[in-house]
Amino acid sequence: MTHTKPADGIFPFTTFISELPTSLIPQSLPSSSENGHVSRRLVIVGDVHGMRKSLEALLDKIGFDKGKGDHLILAGDLVNKGPDSPGVVDLAIKLGASAVRGNHDNAVLNAAAEIRARKDSLLQSGGLMGNPALPENPEADAPKDTVQDSEVPDKDASAATGAGMKHSAATYTTALALSTSQLDWLAALPLILRVKLPPNLTSSFGDTLIVVHAGLVPGTPLEAQDPHAIMHMRSLVGTLGDEREFKPAEACGEEGWAMEWDRWQEKLASKSTVIFGHDAKRRLQLGRYTIGLDSACLYGHRLSALVITASGGEIEHQIIQVECADEPVAPTV
Repeated sequence: MTHTKPADGIFPFTTFISELPTSLIPQSLPSSSENGHVSRRLVIVGDVHGMRKSLEALLDKIGFDKGKGDHLILAGDLVNKGPDSPGVVDLAIKLGASAVRGNHDNAVLNAAAEIRARKDSLLQSGGLMGNPALPENPEADAPKDTVQDSEVPDKDASAATGAGMKHSAATYTTALALSTSQLDWLAALPLILRVKLPPNLTSSFGDTLIVVHAGLVPGTPLEAQDPHAIMHMRSLVGTLGDEREFKPAEACGEEGWAMEWDRWQEKLASKSTVIFGHDAKRRLQLGRYTIGLDSACLYGHRLSALVITASGGEIEHQIIQVECADEPVAPTV
């Protein structure tokens, strides 16, 4: 069973935990509110993976309206594998969405950095000059803020030289497709997004919503969670001792980490609900204090959203799904 990897696989992040501004959190409106004034909604969407048509179809079904205060949150893996990663990032930016970094977002950022480093190395060594596979002016045939096809590491290069591919071909292709500004936007995403719910509203979620891509380890403070595990974990491995502790694992395991999170929350006075993605094999997961939104849209199934509203002094929520509207990708073993 695979546990967390060294931190050097994580593209540098500027924000570990971000707080969602209070102005974006649903509030219960007074009965005297003017007619037509609608309470803002939070719309949290699972793994999109570049499936822009599916995301647009889901937002259309929800009736998403930024002008009325609706706010979109994406639970990581916005990009990679699907047909239109740049389109998904553009739509997220256009809608002013919040998001957390997923393992595929992280891999694309690393791939883009690798491509740029290789380009810089070739330029410094003169390796780009006179290469028949490259244009005389390496910048001539590509937009000014994109990385180029010619800079993809040679998939046949020897791993012993350090020049072999560290990522899948799809990951390099996605890195090439994204502009510098789109990559910068992805790089600025936090690993954890915390939503403190209004204390005057009753909520089955508890006091706080926490959005991450893959998961969290019960009993470990948010600030001490392992960054790699946040983006990759699917289950937990118990350790022996007087007090049972858990370590994150990437394998599915007999049960997901969310089951243990639910059990742990039942013991706490102040409860937190985690919204996550990543675990496409288990599809939609509806726990007591956990909701998993990766319903395998990438593989031709559904794209899922958790829609949160405030009404009558309570936080309410529902799951809304659409069938995949894009060309699906074949699952890999």
